[in-house]
Amino acid sequence: MSLPAIDLVLPAVSRIIEEEVRLVGPTDRGESRSTFFLVGDSGELVVKLVPDGPEVFSNQLRLLRLVASLRAQGYPAPEYLGAGQADKAVFTVQRRVAGQTLEPGPGLPPAQELFSAVVPDLLVAVELQAGAGDLVDPPWPEWLLTTIEQGGDGYCLHETMFRRSDTAAMLARLQDLARRNSSSPPVSKDIVHFDLNPANVLHQEGRLSGVVDWNVPFTGASQGDRGFDVATMLFYSYDLEPTRELLWERATDISGLSWTSVYLCHLVLRQVEWSRRHKPDSDEERRFLTIATRVLADCERRGA
Repeated sequence: MSLPAIDLVLPAVSRIIEEEVRLVGPTDRGESRSTFFLVGDSGELVVKLVPDGPEVFSNQLRLLRLVASLRAQGYPAPEYLGAGQADKAVFTVQRRVAGQTLEPGPGLPPAQELFSAVVPDLLVAVELQAGAGDLVDPPWPEWLLTTIEQGGDGYCLHETMFRRSDTAAMLARLQDLARRNSSSPPVSKDIVHFDLNPANVLHQEGRLSGVVDWNVPFTGASQGDRGFDVATMLFYSYDLEPTRELLWERATDISGLSWTSVYLCHLVLRQVEWSRRHKPDSDEERRFLTIATRVLADCERRGA
């Protein structure tokens, strides 16, 4: 479903937050092109649009409650001002968090010194997600395992992997690895960001300032194992050797080797498939193919 023009959403945003707003423009980053900077009487804002549908609005209200609960504990998450519906879209509006992303450009690794400085505070923040979920029986990790076995909705597409022999073999390898390691009960009571990569972590002068781009894309999402978020940061910084072992240790401390390996299998599939489909034969694709190959080998070497 296509999204309405942002101009059609602005009046609804103004009503929700009770102040006039003006469009600044789309954010610089993000694949969906559905997030926009605004300015209002109280300062800079960010609005994110998602297509409307069954339970979409209630999912965004749940997102606001989850993030507010983290902020109350000191988590560096955005302050959400509300959610609403306009035309065929649901939107959330938040205050803009100051800072720059750890990722210097699409598909590029963060600077090592900067990343090393931010990681300790980021790991402290992730611990605030522990046991903070709101669901008695979340669908984690079944939907995650489905992406590995069958693919996902618009991502983790197996047909992309089958188009070339190298990624077809990679898919078979990661599926075998995930099947061997998904039998024990996982952690399932934590809040999960699910995309805690350097593009969604902000810093100011080398200090953690925010974790952004929270989302509840379907009913029951955003709860599971916070170790997945650590594994995500591990994957996207795998070519930075000084922090690699620290992130491995923290991920396995939370989730165990088996589930950390399953999470890394999903991340390999997610990013390799996306890069191959959208940026074939690019430096970005080559970087993630190299990381993916090493990640799978390291999971096996560690005994997964």
